[in-house]
Amino acid sequence: MEIFTSCYDKVPKLDKGAYTFVRVSRKDPPEWFSETFSDHVNLSEYLGPTQAMLKECPPAENWEEFKPRYKNEVLGALEKTSFLDLLGEIYSNHGSRPLLLLCYEAPGENCHRHLIADFLGTKIDEL
Repeated sequence: MEIFTSCYDKVPKLDKGAYTFVRVSRKDPPEWFSETFSDHVNLSEYLGPTQAMLKECPPAENWEEFKPRYKNEVLGALEKTSFLDLLGEIYSNHGSRPLLLLCYEAPGENCHRHLIADFLGTKIDEL
């Protein structure tokens, strides 16, 4: 199973049928995304930073406080093997296309999708 990360702004440049788009942002995706990719997978409930976390320590402004809090409060609530099983099920149920974890931050910015990649313990490329 291949997994990549990216931001919503990059999606229009990608081949629509080449990936299974997986939303990991707590904030709703752009309207055009939901209309174009109605079959996307929404894991924001499991992987999105909480509203309190975003308000109290926004990653763009306070990454060093955000990072351990996200790891503890969000990733700490997941069991890695079960989560990998869930991703495998999504992968299988969506034509074995690579999974693309999406949120808002541009490549190179501090973003929770990179913490998810670290949690999975595998190299995940950013598109």
